[in-house]
Amino acid sequence: MNDQFTRLFLFLITFSLLLFTQKISAETKPASKEKEIEKKTVSSTRNENDSTPEYKTIKIEKKHIKKILSVNGFFEDPDAVPFSVGTKVWTELKVIQSPHHGNFVKKNEQVVSLETEKLSQKLNDMKHELKILILNGDILTNELKRDEKVNKIELAELTRAEKYNQRVQSHFKELDLPYEKKSAINELKRYEENLLYMVEELNQLKKMYESDDLTEETEEIIITRTQNDVNRYKFALEGAKMRKNKRLSLEIPKMESDKQDLFQKQNLSLKTDKINKPLALNKKKLEMQKILENKKNLITEIRKLEIDATELKALSPISGTLFLGTFQRGKWTGVKPFEPKLKKGGILKPHEEFATICPLKRIRARINIPEKNYADFINVKTGILKSTINPDTEINCELEKVSRFPISPEHYDLAIDVEVPESMPLPLPGTSCTFDVITYEKKNASTLPDSSVFKEDHDPKLRFVYVLSPQGKPIKKRIKVGKTSGLSIEILSGLKPFQEVLKDKPEN
Repeated sequence: MNDQFTRLFLFLITFSLLLFTQKISAETKPASKEKEIEKKTVSSTRNENDSTPEYKTIKIEKKHIKKILSVNGFFEDPDAVPFSVGTKVWTELKVIQSPHHGNFVKKNEQVVSLETEKLSQKLNDMKHELKILILNGDILTNELKRDEKVNKIELAELTRAEKYNQRVQSHFKELDLPYEKKSAINELKRYEENLLYMVEELNQLKKMYESDDLTEETEEIIITRTQNDVNRYKFALEGAKMRKNKRLSLEIPKMESDKQDLFQKQNLSLKTDKINKPLALNKKKLEMQKILENKKNLITEIRKLEIDATELKALSPISGTLFLGTFQRGKWTGVKPFEPKLKKGGILKPHEEFATICPLKRIRARINIPEKNYADFINVKTGILKSTINPDTEINCELEKVSRFPISPEHYDLAIDVEVPESMPLPLPGTSCTFDVITYEKKNASTLPDSSVFKEDHDPKLRFVYVLSPQGKPIKKRIKVGKTSGLSIEILSGLKPFQEVLKDKPEN
């Protein structure tokens, strides 16, 4: 019973849907016919009115778009060694025989022939000077040992002389000076006493001759002689008085001051000698120290020159091919900058890198990344490397991150270790190359020709196309675009799939 009811219910529903479908179909057919009539009317109008333009249209096309960024760089040998002559003190690096670009040099083989005669002569002179310095040091050492002993004796002598000088000065002041003063006084007193004796004697003679019986002539002679003696003593007394005054007022004060000056000069001389003797000894010690320092410095300079003599041999640190010039991130300077210096008679500077020795066992690419493309390389893992010499040979490469800091204004660095195919010769350092990376890829993208997408004059970032209205007139349609690949541009939004747009911009 239930099954019959279910079948009846399904039949009724099916019959109702059939009737509804037929009604809808009947209502839509007139409308379709009206649209066809409208289209025919527009078409006939176009045919009757020749001034209405005809527009070429194109459809949105599904394409596999790919954006490839190509950047330039150079190959370099990661094991290359820049070569220079690293002398420490010798600056005259004169070329005797020029090196040859492209030659293979073995380890410890001479790269460039340099003049060594002047350095050898300089070394011989310095070694001879060192021998003289050593002898001077030995002599001064022996003199120092002697002077240290003699200095003690001389200092003791000076101390004794100082004490003796003090005693002499004290003796003069205490004994000699008072005696000199007494002597001057006593000398005058002696003359005075002698004069008194002579005057008394004269008086006694006169008294005696007056009472005796001697002849007058004899008396006259004796009295005259005695009178003369008295006169002489009077004159001598005057001289004694003058000498006394002179000695007391001039000679003795002068003698006292002379003695005092002499004592002070001797005392100063002794004190100075006592100070200078140790100073002179210290001076010799300093001279000895200076000789030792000069000896040490001279030995150091000799060792540096001996190292420089080894450097002047200009021996290669490794085996490899000789490239004249240097490499900066793979870019070669070339031979020309160093030609004047490397010719015979040319002068090189110490530590000036003028050549590069390349083992040529492996190769690396150094790529310049423009600042504007830095973001494109952040997530890139692989790329294709092409040598300028062999552009048809592509080398697939894996790469690491780009340098965090710029290596020059508006450029970053990318180093790529290259595994060269066996069929391809190893690129030489300095060879230019290009590196291609896919920065954007979409397999089923909606695209239009780039020439059919236009920009707003007031804002070039705004993009639009022209579509036809139902009346056949062009109207602007704002769209959003993505990447450009070749002549095609990706359409992100604003148009329906396979929608038609005007191929060219309408004139009006």
